[in-house]
Amino acid sequence: TQLGWEGWASHLANIYQRRADVINRGFSGYNTSFYMQLPDETIFPGLTVSAGESKDPKCCLAILWFGANDAGLPGLADHHYVSLAEYRRHLSALIDRVQQTTGCTRILLLTAPPVHHEQRLAFQRKRYGDKATGKLERTLENTRLYAAACAQVAQERKVACCDLYTLMQKEKSWDTFLYDGLHFSSAGHSWLGTTVVDAIQTSFHELAVTADARTGQWGNSATICPLIPGNTEAPHHDEVDHRKIPEAFQLYKRAGAT
Repeated sequence: TQLGWEGWASHLANIYQRRADVINRGFSGYNTSFYMQLPDETIFPGLTVSAGESKDPKCCLAILWFGANDAGLPGLADHHYVSLAEYRRHLSALIDRVQQTTGCTRILLLTAPPVHHEQRLAFQRKRYGDKATGKLERTLENTRLYAAACAQVAQERKVACCDLYTLMQKEKSWDTFLYDGLHFSSAGHSWLGTTVVDAIQTSFHELAVTADARTGQWGNSATICPLIPGNTEAPHHDEVDHRKIPEAFQLYKRAGAT
């Protein structure tokens, strides 16, 4: 999501710092139909695997999150609306595209989050004033159908899925996670970041990062991730003799080579 850098994507980048780079390729207002038209070099910068090339993917995890726009109601949100059947086909095609283009075998689908009706209507009145229709262009019930379709596609394609639609509604005062009935607030981003990380750790144990037990920090040398070791390109500062800086780095490179 384009707004991911306001919170949840930044949370991922913080946890995986010096292990993996988080590439966010969300586009504001896009549905699956729009996204399907983007070229590979836009969606997968530097991550494509050519035919015959070694299948050692640079992409260790792909997260696909579509549905909030697709679930717009026909007649009220025609610009965003994608039929349920077409949405399912597009999700499956995007899974194929990730696998074929990057060689990535770990895919996590996120369902659309719930819509808060009263908050959405209040935002509409605030934004459009007298021109507000007073009609919901997205509804909780219709979004539920798209969330269920996403989970079903994940099951059929044997990829992981995090059901944000259901999990979020289990939280007390979940409406505070949104600021306009649809998009995430600061509190929502915090919840979402934690929820996505939990989903990664549950579905892909090898990608789970354990924070430093002493400080709780994610980025120092005491953190652990089974698949992606930290500090792979430089020694920790405690390992550097300030009187012999070049030697410390040379020793580190030789040790790493063995």
